[in-house]
Amino acid sequence: MKSKKRFAIIVNPVAGKGKTARHLKILKEIAARIESKFDFFITERPQHATQISDKIHKNYDGVVAFGGDGTANEVMNGLAGTGTPFGLIPEGTGNDFARSINVPRKIERALQIIQNYKTKIIDLGTIGDRIFLNGVGIGFDGYVNFKSKSVKFFKGSLSYIYAVLTSLAFWKPLPMHIELDDKPVTTKRSFLFAVGNGWSVGGGLILTPQAVLDDAVFDICHIPDVPLGKILLNLGRLKTGTISAVREVQLSKARKIILKSEYYLPAHFDGEFYYPLSREFQINIVPRSAVVIGAW
Repeated sequence: MKSKKRFAIIVNPVAGKGKTARHLKILKEIAARIESKFDFFITERPQHATQISDKIHKNYDGVVAFGGDGTANEVMNGLAGTGTPFGLIPEGTGNDFARSINVPRKIERALQIIQNYKTKIIDLGTIGDRIFLNGVGIGFDGYVNFKSKSVKFFKGSLSYIYAVLTSLAFWKPLPMHIELDDKPVTTKRSFLFAVGNGWSVGGGLILTPQAVLDDAVFDICHIPDVPLGKILLNLGRLKTGTISAVREVQLSKARKIILKSEYYLPAHFDGEFYYPLSREFQINIVPRSAVVIGAW
């Protein structure tokens, strides 16, 4: 007879603008009807999810994040390299990593996927000394991510698109020196530089449509410069994954990325603002470094 699996669920009560806390009772009621055993841990401060997952993971068949991309990132920072499977019940604003592993926002379905326990070994990325699951954005993408945190009237990709539109008046292409796998990229100024381990960003928008989580390489979307009118005309391509049809857009792949500028650049990793601001970034792929439960 199979033994019951035991999972830890790490809950970020402020994720999804407080929806996680409001939906915790529903999650517990559904979990109580499932064969597996679930223990709940509530975070109390930034980075607490990392501390919890690092401390308790050996006692469980999997550690599950209940929250958004930031919560997933924190939990994975405590699990990376341990071999303990990571699960996700998405309840954040963007939920971009959840899209890459085919886990919907419906709590009952997400728990069923965890119960099914289908795992895959995936790659992770590092930016400086920080780990990321899904992706990094530098330049305009980083600025938009920062601005989207203050959007209160829209959700998901709509909040990101609204932040894009309101940011266009302020952001200008800046000088960046870029190296992909030690080879310089010829460009004077760059508007946007996005690194995808997963394919989704900004609540379901697609900058790196060919990104795969376990191919040991990043997908990159680099836009050196683009007229404002062309950006506005092609915003719809962010939803359809056809951004490469725009002439200025450069899609490529690399395992190691170095980006430098004379300016301090805004950046995000997994939707979290990269702080402090920096003028130099090194981003590396770490192949086969995490075990993830998903709808594979």
